[in-house]
Amino acid sequence: MEETKTSIIKLQKAVEDDQKQLQQLIPGLPDEISMECLVRVPYQFHSNMKSVCHTWQHLISHPSFYQQRLKSGTSEHLVCLVQPLPPINDSTTTTTTEYDDNPLDSNNNKTTKNEDKQEQQQPIHSPPQYALSIYNITHNIWQRTSPTEGSGIPMFCQCLALPSSGKLLLLGGWDPTTLEPVPHVFILDFFGTTGATCNWRRGASMSVPRSFFACAVIGSSKVCVAGGHDSQKNALRSAEIYDVETDQWKMLPDMIEERDECQGLTWEGDSKFWVVSGYGTESQGQFRSDAEFYDLYSGCWSKVDGVWPFSSASPRGTTTAVCVNRDKHQRLWFLGGDQQQQQQSREVVQVSDTIRLEIVGSIPLPNCITGTNPCVTTFNYVGQEGGNHKNKHRLFVMSGGGGRGSSTLACGECDGEGASISDGYSNDGTIKWNHIHTPVEFSGFPYSASSLII
Repeated sequence: MEETKTSIIKLQKAVEDDQKQLQQLIPGLPDEISMECLVRVPYQFHSNMKSVCHTWQHLISHPSFYQQRLKSGTSEHLVCLVQPLPPINDSTTTTTTEYDDNPLDSNNNKTTKNEDKQEQQQPIHSPPQYALSIYNITHNIWQRTSPTEGSGIPMFCQCLALPSSGKLLLLGGWDPTTLEPVPHVFILDFFGTTGATCNWRRGASMSVPRSFFACAVIGSSKVCVAGGHDSQKNALRSAEIYDVETDQWKMLPDMIEERDECQGLTWEGDSKFWVVSGYGTESQGQFRSDAEFYDLYSGCWSKVDGVWPFSSASPRGTTTAVCVNRDKHQRLWFLGGDQQQQQQSREVVQVSDTIRLEIVGSIPLPNCITGTNPCVTTFNYVGQEGGNHKNKHRLFVMSGGGGRGSSTLACGECDGEGASISDGYSNDGTIKWNHIHTPVEFSGFPYSASSLII
């Protein structure tokens, strides 16, 4: 009887030990050490990690896991670009792009295949098709994905990232076949990717079909859109706001002015949605020098003069906002204007008693960037310098159509004061750029760009 009782106790203890091991992230290791190991695994292997067990799947699908990656310095920088699919009509070499369901899945090590066989050529896409290109700057990986197989994404749609939730939105644009504006919303969830399948879903459609509009993320889960034009090419004043979590749109008061081809901007921690420049229906191509901002708290639009200095240049894609915690400045960077001038121009616009807008215009670009309207996106993050935390800003600038094998993507990095840190501080305070080789199948003109840290 005693032997039976002893055996039962031993069995119960063994079961308890097994349960403890099953609850541990890595059996035999404290969870703190296990977490330090898991956050160091590159993102391209996360889909495989989720297949190990339910505990890992739940952990790696949660935003807190990616926040821990950011704190530990193991996060990865992604640049997302809306680009046309490359025409496949070369007379000597056919380039076939492999479109992965998961753009960064470890089972897809090659992004392209080159076959020197004339018989494998395919026709040019008709009508033109567009897809989302994703460049992982940390590991130098190019990939491409689309929410619907074979049909691509709307032309000229806006690409917008929600950093805190790991989501990327594609908004509006044109139907590639009818060339009519569409209200479509596609959402890509980087955190929720499972297996080899990218977690795309359709969001609620915008209330107004529009293209060439302003949009920006405000807060952690809100997206504001305004302006653009309708199917008759009429410039719009209408605006609306989207809650990504509830999947609902709500109309906002109309802007003061019509604004087509305008640029949307927001600053982290601020309640204002800015709409820069644009033009009215009767003044196409004549870009306004002013801007408007909508304050979520007051529910009103206000206009600010003297913001956009280039009357013949569009702010779309060439403008980025940078957080500056210095004298309550908010910095606006333009990559327009005369690219030959070597000194950055600065102008301060008083928005209110407490907020000034510092405009930094005509940043000299590297020689590899050609064309009048390069596309720019930026990362705002905290970096280390001399053992201290400091706000850093990494700029990515790209222009398309550079030709086979050309380097059309460049990266520059600077701190919150505007000085270059990519190769140390420069004497004249200019940005030092680094070339990034762009495969020819990813060298198409980027119509919209956004960035994400995962």
